[in-house]
Amino acid sequence: MDDQEVLDSGNGGRGARWVVVAAGVFVVLLAAVTAWPRTAGMRSADSPTSSAATPTPSVPASAVVTARAVTPGIWIGVERADEDRLPRLETLLPDKLSLNGATPLSTAPMAQALALFQRGGKGDPGPVLALGDDGGLRELDNIELASVTDGHNEQSALDDTALSPDGRMAAFPQRDEVVVVDLTDATSRRWPVPGFNEIVSWRPDGVTLVVEQQEAVYLVDSETGRVSRAPYPGFGTVAGGEPGTDLYRLHTPSSQVAELTRWDTSGTLLSRMRPRLAVGTGEWWGTGWLRGGRIAGDVFGAGGPRPYADVIEAEVIVVLDAETGQLAAGLVLPGIDRWKGCCQVMGWYDEDTVLFASRGRPSRLLAWRVSRGELLRVADLPDNAMVALGDLRRG
Repeated sequence: MDDQEVLDSGNGGRGARWVVVAAGVFVVLLAAVTAWPRTAGMRSADSPTSSAATPTPSVPASAVVTARAVTPGIWIGVERADEDRLPRLETLLPDKLSLNGATPLSTAPMAQALALFQRGGKGDPGPVLALGDDGGLRELDNIELASVTDGHNEQSALDDTALSPDGRMAAFPQRDEVVVVDLTDATSRRWPVPGFNEIVSWRPDGVTLVVEQQEAVYLVDSETGRVSRAPYPGFGTVAGGEPGTDLYRLHTPSSQVAELTRWDTSGTLLSRMRPRLAVGTGEWWGTGWLRGGRIAGDVFGAGGPRPYADVIEAEVIVVLDAETGQLAAGLVLPGIDRWKGCCQVMGWYDEDTVLFASRGRPSRLLAWRVSRGELLRVADLPDNAMVALGDLRRG
């Protein structure tokens, strides 16, 4: 097949989706960096109590840490042990994110959320928490959310795509329904969507939800509950983008060759591309994120091409050109203490900065300025927690 095949119609193959492993177990050597998959689609009136510390300071130019460039567009990052010494990126987040000190959302609604949290792992994951743009932490009380399961695997209801683009709404997959929560007034709606709903993501219009199951994908109007079946293959929806953009899917069909497909709003398949990576194995993890015509995602690195001498890597963050599907940049994350799926992309901070989670103990939210290879530390993440991010920019 050519690098890009332009089509009038057709169907892409079913992909597989993976989740970040619970943070407390990231102590195994690279010899144990074997697959940690779940099955396809399974991935984990009072004033609010402030959980925010001093606002994040600006980054002095002299403090910036630049990754080592080994070939054009390919950078080598820092070891995990050196991440806490990275300079801070100024965002609306505090230096350390906590799951403690939450106020009920019903008594203190927020204008918008900066982030959502829920403890990962099996069993009762606990409530979903929202960090408001005022620095207050709220618990989504009076909202019953069960763990998501297909009968074999279990995960928390919160995924990294739960927040709407404006941070005012949150959506959660449930068996036979989707729950939509308005964070500005603490109300919720439950829209019927029959089946094992596993992933819910927002389209850039801030209204349409993409609800993914292993056997079907549905588009749901979050305001009216109107449901229509989409022709897309199950799993792999690329999140983010701007209003009016086409829908992209990044997945690995049974051939184990990654495909990037592009669909218009009517459900017509416009193109199918097979990205060629100079780094990593091409085994994709978590969600791909679109911004400014580029898609950022996490791929397993060990065993892939190595144009970087003696560096031992476990994970690579890659950026693809959305029009051609080809590699635009790559950040190799070295270290034998990283797990497969450790470094999930969490979105874009701006059009040149990718946010990603470096999971371990502690877990950290990091930023990579793609064009310059700069690495920055954003915040410490709660251990063993699923996270969804909103707009973190200041001003």
